[in-house]
Amino acid sequence: MGSAIATRNPDTKAQPALGKTRRRRRRGGIAGIIFIANFAGIVILVLGSLLFNELRSGLTRARMDALRAQGSTIASVLAEAAIPADAVPVLDEARARAILRRLSREPGARLRLFSRDLRPIADSTILDDIVNVRELPPLGPAAPDITEVAGRAVSNVRVFMQGASDDPKKALIREVSTALQGNVVQSERFDEEGRRVVSVTVPIQRIRAVVGALTLESGDVSEIVEAERRALYPFIFSAILVTAISATLLAWSIAVPLRRLAAAADNVRRGRAQVLDADTLRKRPDEIGDLADALAAMTSSLQERIDANERFAADVAHEIKNPLAAIRNAAELLPRATSAESKTKLETIILNDARRVDRLVTDIANASRLDAELARASQQKFSIADMLDDLVRAYGSIGHARQVEVLVRYGDETDRLSVSGREEAISRILTNLLDNAMSFSPSPATISLSARRDGKLIRVEVADEGPGIPEEALQSIFNRFYTHRPTHAGEEGQAAFGKHSGLGLAIARQIAASHGGSIWAENRSDRSGARFILELPAA
Repeated sequence: MGSAIATRNPDTKAQPALGKTRRRRRRGGIAGIIFIANFAGIVILVLGSLLFNELRSGLTRARMDALRAQGSTIASVLAEAAIPADAVPVLDEARARAILRRLSREPGARLRLFSRDLRPIADSTILDDIVNVRELPPLGPAAPDITEVAGRAVSNVRVFMQGASDDPKKALIREVSTALQGNVVQSERFDEEGRRVVSVTVPIQRIRAVVGALTLESGDVSEIVEAERRALYPFIFSAILVTAISATLLAWSIAVPLRRLAAAADNVRRGRAQVLDADTLRKRPDEIGDLADALAAMTSSLQERIDANERFAADVAHEIKNPLAAIRNAAELLPRATSAESKTKLETIILNDARRVDRLVTDIANASRLDAELARASQQKFSIADMLDDLVRAYGSIGHARQVEVLVRYGDETDRLSVSGREEAISRILTNLLDNAMSFSPSPATISLSARRDGKLIRVEVADEGPGIPEEALQSIFNRFYTHRPTHAGEEGQAAFGKHSGLGLAIARQIAASHGGSIWAENRSDRSGARFILELPAA
């Protein structure tokens, strides 16, 4: 039978679709590790902040309640002892200062007394003759205290975020003004020195007349804040530890395997290995396993292509060497020809073998360009029925001269016989099959074409009435450069021997495989002849 096989090894099994079987058994993979690792530290910090913000709020409220109770007590004492029993209640400032000097107060609490016209009357720092002593920083450059610097930075941020840029004196006056209206004011603010304080301002009133306001401030809130920070340290350290562990885990699970894959790929590039040595990584049930699978499949495919090219080059050399040897022998015998008949015969041999070499070179060039052409060509949806109708019309005149009739029938509606692919390439398959059938058909004979839809596939058959194919050659005809012309193939079949390169069926199978289809041959059971079946995915 004339024509042959794809330039690839037909026994090579197609690589399974990567990821489809692997990803079904995956639950997260590296994406889940990255997500959990990056959010674990944040979750710890958020939980710690929420917990200890609530703790700080509770401590601050408790401090405010204590100051309010003390302030209410002092205000009651001043209302009884520092307001004369006059018709118009007025605060006796001297007596009020004396009373405040004798009263005991919580350590660290600052007490200030204001008149009704917002004038300061007394301040505990003056009444107690308190002298503020601060330690000066050492002379010369000193190593910065990281804890102090961090604390100062956090405090500055808090001041900015809570609007402490407002004048502390104005904030105090607003509190006193509100208290002079008979209301108790509680607040958390910053004093003139930028320290965080808890402040409670209570009105001093006799019956319903407000004669002044008493403000108590506690500056030990900074200690509460510092205690809060110390309580947050375990959470911060835990977050850092989790982040470090996650970074190590990511490096171990991603960076190290990628370096191993890179080293294995480099070994293939340098020729130290023919295939990717990544069997351990391919067993991983994650994206690294997918990548290792893809790289291994790619290198195996490249190696198969290299082997196929080597075999193809050897076959090409062999196929071209045979006609060249015949030409050489005929050329050497031509000068010694004794008759015109033998001379003409030798010249015919030279001419036929030269044409065969030309045909071989042309078909080999076409086969070598096939992969690139298939990669560049765009896929389109087209009708197989329309293509078969065009081929029947084209081969009708050719078959008429040899009394070979070309018929086509459809097992489904023609609008259901559509495929998506490269129309010119599919037409090339059918043209090769028709050329093959035409060369083997006796006179008269019929070549039958049929097309039908079989589930998700379009099935096209080309049947002839030739001598058929030997059972042992049903697969061999798809070997490159394979030609089989039996002696009973008829005059046309014998005349065609030597005119075929043996690449027609090879190219047909290669095109079918590139479209996700298949092609095979079988003998007809109802009569003599062969049948070629082409299956392509339906569009």
